[in-house]
Amino acid sequence: MSSSQSLFAYIGCGGAGEVCLVRYSHDSLELMQRVTLPDLEKAGGSMPLCLSPDQRHLYAAGRGTPMGIFTFAIDTESHHLSPVSTFPIEESIAYLACSKDNRLFSASYHHHLVAAYELSPEGEVQGEQGRRATDPNAHCILPDPDQRNLLFTSLGGDRLYCASLEAQPPFFDTTEVTLPHGTGPRHLIFNKEGTQLYLLGELDGSITLFDYDSHTRTLTERQRVIVDKGEADTFWAADIHLDAKGRYLFASERSSSLVTSFEVDIESGELTRIDAFEVESQPRGFALDATGEIMLVAGQASHHVAAYRLDEGRLEFIDRVEVAQSPDWVEMA
Repeated sequence: MSSSQSLFAYIGCGGAGEVCLVRYSHDSLELMQRVTLPDLEKAGGSMPLCLSPDQRHLYAAGRGTPMGIFTFAIDTESHHLSPVSTFPIEESIAYLACSKDNRLFSASYHHHLVAAYELSPEGEVQGEQGRRATDPNAHCILPDPDQRNLLFTSLGGDRLYCASLEAQPPFFDTTEVTLPHGTGPRHLIFNKEGTQLYLLGELDGSITLFDYDSHTRTLTERQRVIVDKGEADTFWAADIHLDAKGRYLFASERSSSLVTSFEVDIESGELTRIDAFEVESQPRGFALDATGEIMLVAGQASHHVAAYRLDEGRLEFIDRVEVAQSPDWVEMA
């Protein structure tokens, strides 16, 4: 990405109940728009975001009052958001994800369940299709690249689940893998080919690499490495992402405000630690652009978003901009 090109990102700011639009261009960050969740009475919790596959809509999970899944239309020219609809819910949602067959999925940390929703042709949430109870603290839910299965986690139960996307009702056909006690499986990411999965443990700072077969739903552990927590007493790992070419992997840790980078072996997928880099305070969420050259990090405690240039797995600070209170999610447009 050249410095003259523009990059847009939506930032979920749970402490304010707002979604912020920021633009990166000419090595500078700019706050373009702040949108408050409709009819907000009280902000609360983090604010997971999810773009529709066609990038015409943004979904935001409001965890304050009222709770709901909020649908925004995206202007194709300006990238500005316009509220479209609100789907009321009773569960506090920690993660949202879309599948290519026009469905939306959620994981509820406090209510220990996952749910599936139908989307209308206009992109609105029409209704719930089904739900499944999990072990404590469901935290992440993500379709695999083949769009064959749905993977989700139980942070408190040390479980990784795999459900068939073709099952009716949803979650009817689900298998599970048990992680070592105290792992706290939080977020996960697939390689582009969908043959490997990297799972981040919030409580022990681990990244577990699995070989993955979407046809058989087989998960075979290959490697386990640990992120850096600096001088912090305990781990509080948060987010994990691969660059566009799958050559580098990054994971954030909130206690130390560090992002640890790893080189990915192109044959085995195994990780070799490169270094750890200090970023914005309490980096709960971050994301990489489509070229893998720019990283945006949300500092939940600093109320800023920072841009970093990526060079062979190393971070170089570029610029930062103040956004709304408690930014915790970054969704690239």
